[in-house]
Amino acid sequence: MELAPFIAEGALSAAEREEWLAREASRLVEAIQEVGAIAQVPSRQIKDWTRRLERSRPSAPASHPLAQTGLISLPVLERLTQDGLQERGLIGAGVILTEDGPQPLSGAVSAPDLVIFDAGHSEKTSELPVVRYTGMPPVGDPMVDETYEALMTTRRFFQEVYGRARFPYHGRPLAAVVHYGDKFPNSWWDGASLFLGDGDGGVFQRFSQCLEVVGAEATRGIEEMLHFIPYQGQTGALSASISEVFGSLIKQWSLGQSTDEADWIMGAGLLAPGRQGAGLRSLKAPGTAYDDNVLGKDPQTAHMDDYVVTDRDNGGIHTNSGIPSHAFYLLAARLGGQAWERAGQIWWDALTSDGMRDGLQFVDWARLTLTAARTRYGDDSQEEHAVREAWSGVGVAATTSAEVADDEAAAGSH
Repeated sequence: MELAPFIAEGALSAAEREEWLAREASRLVEAIQEVGAIAQVPSRQIKDWTRRLERSRPSAPASHPLAQTGLISLPVLERLTQDGLQERGLIGAGVILTEDGPQPLSGAVSAPDLVIFDAGHSEKTSELPVVRYTGMPPVGDPMVDETYEALMTTRRFFQEVYGRARFPYHGRPLAAVVHYGDKFPNSWWDGASLFLGDGDGGVFQRFSQCLEVVGAEATRGIEEMLHFIPYQGQTGALSASISEVFGSLIKQWSLGQSTDEADWIMGAGLLAPGRQGAGLRSLKAPGTAYDDNVLGKDPQTAHMDDYVVTDRDNGGIHTNSGIPSHAFYLLAARLGGQAWERAGQIWWDALTSDGMRDGLQFVDWARLTLTAARTRYGDDSQEEHAVREAWSGVGVAATTSAEVADDEAAAGSH
């Protein structure tokens, strides 16, 4: 199983490799279950053995759900009466964007691992010119240079802080498209590349100027983030929250800020002059980021008592994401220091843990973060207590799998 992807490298497409590995993992699970049954191994122990195989690495879907939304929520876009997003694909200068993501062109001697394309204020996404790539000096276009530096900082953050050298997933080039659309008021990760609009100047300024925005959207390119699909309800809210947590940490790390010094604002400076607000969202105080006659009032919630059940915005993902985001802020505030160290490490350990699966709810994520805190820092540690208190502060109970099992056993005995 460990050698399979290396044997297949170059001979099979990424999709074929994933299909092969998933099939072989399924066969191995069946074999373990059969042998375990013969040996009369408890079913729970067999399930523990096979969980990692059943949790095989997710693959990017051909049509990524994030292409339907982005940093700006759909209700806000509706207020601005913008057209819906279009289907995308791109090609240019040694790299082609296929259904499997950006790939080197056939016959190319080498290809950059970071490349920025210019859409020229159009929604055209094929045969786009490359304006900057790995190693090139600044070109003088603020949007190009800001995007380049932000993506480089994001890569360095995940490598130097958490040891993730492979970014984004499957080793594909990191691609961004700038100047997308005519005064386009959004940014998003489409499953393979980052798209950034210039903003309309009246409500939003260019999206590239906010490191936390670029970092948050690029964070969606981390392999484990694919578990948060479908981008709906609590699962979608967790996806939005986790990406914005790490976007905020990238900014804090780059500035060397402590938890107390950070502004905890997503999109600080993004709103155009005259708009009333500090940014798009606040991890520190959800619901207070803006209050404007055009944008309306920030609808984010910070507690499960205010959880919104709605068919809009994919089940209120941008509204309800404030709950887990605020839980992270409370954790970071309780631990103090620099948030990417202990608090961020707990969130990262949870994201890359064996317990990850599709369709996670808030209570599942609370359990994973609590388990991560106990695993790294020990039972009854300051970090464990801080995680419990943080989730309690937003109305979510944080318990480990063992505690849940003990409660169920006690209830059954009673």
